[in-house]
Amino acid sequence: MLRSVFLICLFTSVLFADDPFLGKWKLNLAKSKLTGQTIEIKEVPGKGYQFQEDEHTDTILADGLDHPTHFGETMSVTQKKSDTWAIVYKNGDRVLMNTIWKVSRDGRILTYTASGTRPNGQNFTNQMIAKRTGGKTGLAGTWQTTSVALSSPDEIYIDPSEGAGHLITFPGRKQTIRMKFDGAEYPEQGPTIATGSTSSGRRIDERTIETMEKVKGKVIETAKATISADGKTQTIVVTEPDDNTPVLLIYEREPK
Repeated sequence: MLRSVFLICLFTSVLFADDPFLGKWKLNLAKSKLTGQTIEIKEVPGKGYQFQEDEHTDTILADGLDHPTHFGETMSVTQKKSDTWAIVYKNGDRVLMNTIWKVSRDGRILTYTASGTRPNGQNFTNQMIAKRTGGKTGLAGTWQTTSVALSSPDEIYIDPSEGAGHLITFPGRKQTIRMKFDGAEYPEQGPTIATGSTSSGRRIDERTIETMEKVKGKVIETAKATISADGKTQTIVVTEPDDNTPVLLIYEREPK
């Protein structure tokens, strides 16, 4: 959750003419629920930190240098003040986002601010606030997100593709995937995509599909998408391994 404010969700189709998933969709943040996620941070020898989200663990020295993460990207951690840390996320030489992590004076609140430029040239500034549920002082401890603010809503474009499949585009990230819904794994493409990212999907019924995303063969998340009876709303429930708090995303259909 803290790695990225946008979660990747995929969809399915049967007959293009009657496919309720096709079209342009925009995230309604007010109706969505992106809070309740937990991250555990531990201090490690050598002035470093171990970050654990769900089943994913990364150990990063606070030396300002790029260190590899489980996604195949890199993180660099620099302590600016006793209560402030700067963390930069990269994919190769491309900066994905610059983040500032600041702990409140009483040590109870962590404010996480992410900024950068999307591949489409659009600037963004997103903020997440978490409360301490473990630990006492500093960055180390257990944190649970309580609020999320995005500078602009996420959009998804879904077009028909061969074999009753979809061409799915995330325009802000210039990310695409062309897939059929036969359970096979299809590669994701885009300048910020982690190496080895794939997605697969299957249809449950006319208005419901399930998808699974992997990185280098390891499951990152599963998603279940449902179209409302009037075709105007898409509800997506995203679950990550070993996380009992799913993310609820509400997308609304954009006018043609």
